Amino acid sequence: MKKRKSIMTALCVTVLASVALTACGSNSTEQLNPKDNGSSGGSKTLTFWRAGTDAPEKAYWTRVIQEFEASHPGVKVNYSEVPFGNDMETKLNAAYASGTAPDVLSYTLASVAQRANLGQYEPLDSYTDKWDGKSDMMESVLNTGTYKGKVYGLGFIPDPRVLLWRKDLFEAAGLDPEKPPASWEELAKDAELLTKKDGDTTVMAGLAIPTANAWTFWQSFVLQNGGKIIDADKNEPLFDSPESIEATQYIVDLVKKGVTIPNDSAKSNENLFPNGKAAIAYDSPAAYVNTQKDHPELAGKIGVSGPIERKTKATFAGMRLLFMSSQSKQKDLAFEFMQTVMSKEETWNRYKELGTPVVLNSLKDDYIKDKPEMNQAVFDAVSYGEGAAKVTYSSKMYEIISQHLEAAFYNTKSAEQAMKDAAAELKKELPNLITN
Repeated sequence: MKKRKSIMTALCVTVLASVALTACGSNSTEQLNPKDNGSSGGSKTLTFWRAGTDAPEKAYWTRVIQEFEASHPGVKVNYSEVPFGNDMETKLNAAYASGTAPDVLSYTLASVAQRANLGQYEPLDSYTDKWDGKSDMMESVLNTGTYKGKVYGLGFIPDPRVLLWRKDLFEAAGLDPEKPPASWEELAKDAELLTKKDGDTTVMAGLAIPTANAWTFWQSFVLQNGGKIIDADKNEPLFDSPESIEATQYIVDLVKKGVTIPNDSAKSNENLFPNGKAAIAYDSPAAYVNTQKDHPELAGKIGVSGPIERKTKATFAGMRLLFMSSQSKQKDLAFEFMQTVMSKEETWNRYKELGTPVVLNSLKDDYIKDKPEMNQAVFDAVSYGEGAAKVTYSSKMYEIISQHLEAAFYNTKSAEQAMKDAAAELKKELPNLITN
């Protein structure tokens, strides 16, 4: 089968999906009812939406749906995709309001708290408790889709941050190309040494630090330093803790030394490492693959390892999950489709076609053996990674954090004051943000 690869963009928390239609089916053990879903002739229709519009993933879903339809006579899967962004939120809100929400949805971790609280996502425990595949899921992945003690989503496309470095630039700077920085101190030292400037302008970043929408990068360092972002049970911001302030100060100091080039992490065309403008980066496995694909001269010259461990081993890890709508009239069939996507065979197909990390323990050895130079680090990052906070106001919270980080980067306020002001602003806004 021809390999297909796609850039899996994190984070993150602000993006959502667009629409294209396709038909497919599935192997159901149910007796098909001509009256189901308003269909006739003994057929059933399953509606599936996914966030994203990239061509490789569209091709992947086209195949999956065609095979599902072929093995489930009488079942049609109507497929839609929407670009990441406000379009998906608007489309979903309208669909739930009109009672036309999709049966199955591929969407972001950031949506869990909000839509579960609104009763729009169906709790899956009655299905997962009887599903053998649950015990094969990595614990961190299963926990990602769990909210308030119930399973609402099945994580299937992880997007962890790993440490990438340019071996050729390390060697040119007199550093060991096989030895990435192993501590915050080494990272800072190497980043300064690897930075190249034309006068006061940085033309090669020693370390790719986003100066806008920096929250995913920042979160990795806070977690490594033993800090937390939020106490979700108490709705208490924790990013003004000593651990968080220390991590923020570390990043701000590096920015002020000019080790990065100003960039917005939400814009792929500004992503420094894949564009050949950074020597070290915390980025996704897709960045590792695509940098070498887009720059053949760099093949074999990029290293990948797990993020630096400080007080604890941690990194940011985004996740896309499969959700079932509470409005679905085909819940059993919907979960059967989800099971198909989560199967061992399909998880491996997804890795081979799209390069997505595996989420099943039973595939660990095969996954690492396939590309040992990167997959051990990726598997580990998925295992201990942590994604966006599961609170209804996560989007607003990270917007506040990013705004105050930017102020610190550009000397409007100190790192400590930035975090204290960010926490104070969130506390002030919480009464208007909390959805019970």
